[in-house]
Amino acid sequence: MTDDRGRSQENGPTGSRSSSEGDEWVKQLSGLCGPGAGLRHVDIPMAEIDSMFDSIFAPADEPAGNALSPHARNPIRLYGSNEDILDAYYIFIHPYFPILPAPVRLPVYSRPQPRRVSPVHLSNGLALAIAAILVLIPHPDENDAHRAEYVRVRRDFAHCFAKSALEAIESEYEPLRGCEDPSNPSAEGVRVFDREPFHPKVPPSIEGVIALSILSVYEYAQRGNMNEMLHRANQALALAMSLSLHETMDEDEFAEARRRTWWMTVCTPVAVSGMRLMATQYMTVCQGLAVSNTPPSFDLYDPWFVTPFPEGWKLLVEAQQAILESATFARDLDDTIKTQADPAWISPRMAALDSQIASLLLACREAPPVSQMAPSSGSPEYVASTTMRAFAEIKLHTARIKIHRLCAFQDLTNAPTSQTGGPDRPIPPPIDARAPSSPSDINLDPMPAPDVSVPSGVRGLRFPFAADVSSKICLHAALNTVTLLDNLPYPNPAHETARRAQTARLELPRTMPTLVCCAMQAGYALLMLCLKARGFQETEAGVDGLRAPSLAGFRSDVQQSLRLVVKLVGNYALAFEALQGIRDELAQAIDREFFK
Repeated sequence: MTDDRGRSQENGPTGSRSSSEGDEWVKQLSGLCGPGAGLRHVDIPMAEIDSMFDSIFAPADEPAGNALSPHARNPIRLYGSNEDILDAYYIFIHPYFPILPAPVRLPVYSRPQPRRVSPVHLSNGLALAIAAILVLIPHPDENDAHRAEYVRVRRDFAHCFAKSALEAIESEYEPLRGCEDPSNPSAEGVRVFDREPFHPKVPPSIEGVIALSILSVYEYAQRGNMNEMLHRANQALALAMSLSLHETMDEDEFAEARRRTWWMTVCTPVAVSGMRLMATQYMTVCQGLAVSNTPPSFDLYDPWFVTPFPEGWKLLVEAQQAILESATFARDLDDTIKTQADPAWISPRMAALDSQIASLLLACREAPPVSQMAPSSGSPEYVASTTMRAFAEIKLHTARIKIHRLCAFQDLTNAPTSQTGGPDRPIPPPIDARAPSSPSDINLDPMPAPDVSVPSGVRGLRFPFAADVSSKICLHAALNTVTLLDNLPYPNPAHETARRAQTARLELPRTMPTLVCCAMQAGYALLMLCLKARGFQETEAGVDGLRAPSLAGFRSDVQQSLRLVVKLVGNYALAFEALQGIRDELAQAIDREFFK
């Protein structure tokens, strides 16, 4: 059967391909779940930064360059005050990254400026970090968000906001260096925070931690720089610990903010190593470790980490721990195969991890309704609580793929067990603009895990599951992941709806794409299952013709799910340039498997 381009819609028999070509294709598919697979490295030459900065931050009463310049003629999502930025945060960021407490007033509105205004009023590091994310979202007055010039202008503004945020953080926290107890509000260095807070329920002293956590996601999703992602996350963690956020038991008006900041920061980069930290800081560090496949350089279950969970966050943090433990299992399995060490530990540990994940999935499904925690349906906090419940399930399904994929695909050569890419996937070099030095006194930078491919002798390992059982587990986990990702809410800026309806009703991107690695794991598993099904289909064609139609139908159904993964990543890529590479690489892999 051929498509309208005249090429075969399915590959020919396996035997028509050389063994080396088949091995190369499996290895290419395995790279889809490597650290930073497909990320496009986006950078700006230093020579352009100064003039770009002057153009963007020119005072309102001074000319900002030619009125016909790209910055002047493109509608950019800028906001006129910190209050407007905070409202926009609750619409575009909070549903996917609820690091701030619930809004103190409802409803919240998105009020981007109708024309370009100078952002000189911005000096707060947290406001600037949020602005760096918001400006990447297409303006409601823009009809074609994909225009190269429009993409470049948004990139320029985001870079300048991020750079200014780092400078503001460095300036504000510099007096803390040398303080014996920076967490003590009476300490001399903390007097610099005697100013209006960005959020009435967030003490100014922890705003820098939140800003660095947001910038960690920016470095990954927009710049494609995993080194800087981890650097920002580790800065946030170091600063949080210097402020004793890991051991705060106070019950005051700022308690919720401290708890969210701690646990979110730790979990966003460490998601791969599995620890029991605090909520916000914990999430940022865990996610960075998960994305980059680097082991944690400190004890994730440190008994000194005693900050309580925010309400409803326990399952999310436990899911983050599970995905970290599954990545650790995969790395240890790689090492065992490479060194031919005693494999006796593999079977009991794999069975225990699978049982742990299954129990957590059951707990997710039996958890009380979100309405009991955030009763105001449709509010930013209600949407965020619902999304975090889905995030927990997605992470658990991804963890299950991690521990089962070698067992499931052991009959396909060169399938790696851990999130490692091939030698052609180096971690990008650090960017030119370095981070402020003050929050980084504690060195928590992890060492990258080595690249390891599974030798053919892996088939001699004893697993607690049959290959077909693990294959079915991977299939269900991948399909559940895709469904949950597809059901995540889109931003809903009510006051922009009418304006968008008058134009082309542009699709709005979801932000804070911390689950892209989960989407890629699902895509990898589905492609490998298609490869296995193709082998069965070609074998059975000459033996049992009755099975061929069902296998073809299976591949067709999986192909639709794979296209949905591309759509999901493509939505993120509307705002974040680095993710365009992930979208394109996955789409090319699908085309090769089904059409080449």
